Amino acid sequence: MIIKKHIERKTKIDYFLIEGVIDVDSNYFIDSMKKGFDSPRNQNFKTNIQGFMTPWNYFLNDEKFMLIIEEFIKYVDSTIDLTDYNIFEAWGFSSTKNQRTEYHNHLPSTWSGVLYLNDCNSFLNFKDIDKKVYMKKGKFVLFSSFLEHGTDFIETDETKWGISFNFGPVL
Repeated sequence: MIIKKHIERKTKIDYFLIEGVIDVDSNYFIDSMKKGFDSPRNQNFKTNIQGFMTPWNYFLNDEKFMLIIEEFIKYVDSTIDLTDYNIFEAWGFSSTKNQRTEYHNHLPSTWSGVLYLNDCNSFLNFKDIDKKVYMKKGKFVLFSSFLEHGTDFIETDETKWGISFNFGPVL
């Protein structure tokens, strides 16, 4: 075997992370999610979320959710130059004591987000960029999908409720 070159280095890459708050009807979405957790296509305890999870596309046809997504799209389109994209996944989740979300990314998505439906004494951690987002009702985070993120184990009896979503390139 002849190796001509072997390079291992970190490289800088552009990313975005947008944090904000939006008015949200939490009770409506939480009630809907509870039904999704009972769906035969649920993802309960099958993914990086070690807790309850609806099917991947659960909120794609939800009019109230899509009104919120339209606000996110307007902002992203007005501030960030991205290739054409569509929303293709939107799922609800809940986690409680001794549960967490394992560290992961959302590739091959273009951008992703999460909307929190309640206050929870926990945070979403983006280790690579040293950013923690504390969970509050109506708080949202929109971010480049390649950013690794996750949560630590919930140590209290609180339940964390949220909706995550992914946008990908138009094919």
